[in-house]
Amino acid sequence: MKKLWIALFFIIILGVGAFFLGWVQLTVPPGSYGVMRSKTHGVDPELIREGKFRWVWYKLIPTNVVISNYSLKRIQVSLQFEGVLPSATAYTSLSGLTADFSYELKGSLSCTLKPDALPSLIVTKNINDEADLRAYENSLTEEIRDFAIQRIRSYVEAEENIEELLGFESAGRLQNDIAGAFPHLDNLSCSIYAVHLPDITLYYSVQALYKDYLERQRALLQPEINVQADKHLESLLRLDELTKYGELLTKYPVLLQYLAIENHAN
Repeated sequence: MKKLWIALFFIIILGVGAFFLGWVQLTVPPGSYGVMRSKTHGVDPELIREGKFRWVWYKLIPTNVVISNYSLKRIQVSLQFEGVLPSATAYTSLSGLTADFSYELKGSLSCTLKPDALPSLIVTKNINDEADLRAYENSLTEEIRDFAIQRIRSYVEAEENIEELLGFESAGRLQNDIAGAFPHLDNLSCSIYAVHLPDITLYYSVQALYKDYLERQRALLQPEINVQADKHLESLLRLDELTKYGELLTKYPVLLQYLAIENHAN
């Protein structure tokens, strides 16, 4: 009976030890996320998070499993946009105005990485520890800033509702574009305000004058263009005809003798 109790005691001790050895959350501090790597299963795609119990058998294998802990910081991106409205130089040159059609915007963007994206990022971005994660967040800040600047410029260059796209109204559109381009971001917030805006009404007025000028120029030049086009087409047709004659005479030189006899008879 004593041996039975001793055996049972050791079984309980082994069971408790196995329980704690296989408990993956045990080494992950509160507020952090754990990613498990193992020699037998590679990087585990399931994130280890606080409050969600998990036990894995292959953690019992000595030196098989390494759990890396990561804390996610809020990423802050400062934004500054400067530029000139499309074709502004051409418009002002034609009209003789000295209007300033440049713009300057400033803004900010904040976000975090999605916790569930950590396992895949660790594989694709070769993130091995907390320092690597901070370095990746810094590089991501620059990527987001460059993307945002290019998107704002594309909005303006499209010349669609420029007065709405310069400033606050562009924040929602930009936020949606960033979310689509960086799907591993979470808690995304974007704000933009205008530092300097041009006179949009004047810009559209000068633009209309410029387009009207081009239409008038086109109407005046169109007849001459048609005449020159007809001459050019006629030259091309004649050249094509002579080329075909040349190819035919090269292929059948006897035709030269026939043409000579025919001309002599005439």
